[in-house]
Amino acid sequence: MLESQDDVFYYITVTNENYVPSGPARGVRDGILRGLYRLREVAGSGNAPRVQLLGAGALLREALAASEVLERDWGVAAEVWSVTSFTELRRDGLNVERHHRWHPDAEPIQSWIEQCLAPTTGPIVAVSDYLRAVPDLIRAWVPRCYVTLGTDGYGRSDTRAALRRFFEVDRHHIAIAALQALADEGMIDRSQITQAMARYGIAPDQPNPWDF
Repeated sequence: MLESQDDVFYYITVTNENYVPSGPARGVRDGILRGLYRLREVAGSGNAPRVQLLGAGALLREALAASEVLERDWGVAAEVWSVTSFTELRRDGLNVERHHRWHPDAEPIQSWIEQCLAPTTGPIVAVSDYLRAVPDLIRAWVPRCYVTLGTDGYGRSDTRAALRRFFEVDRHHIAIAALQALADEGMIDRSQITQAMARYGIAPDQPNPWDF
């Protein structure tokens, strides 16, 4: 960086949650660098309702687990996308927005978010272990129904499982958010949301995490 006089910086995020990464699939390097790539594709699901799950950071594994819950318990085909940078996705969206402003007669172009998600179907649910404001950064370029989950609230000390359940970002809360989005789109019956809350032991009148 110094030798090339590049005006950039790099950072490494280190956590103490141990797991064996599976490694990226072939042909996703461009998506990793641009902020989004498909990690789990669902094919041949017939007429099953479909959702797109966007997982970032440590909660990518919860998104993957939620996709299994949705498929196993509710017959929902859930594809999973790895978000490597909401910031990079927003920067790309802003560049496309600016391009359209200064080139009104040119052929419209799509942001990377639109290129990835526009060809898919179903509501889109994004989960991050940061505040919901982070996944909300890209809302302007998400092509359809978009639900965000994050750890809004004050810092707490507990196990990871308990904290993720408290902040409503674990696999079961992701699954319920997806079911609600499907119900809002008229793709499933709303009774399934109530059934899911009972099945996973989630009280409908629990207080908001950000009120603590």
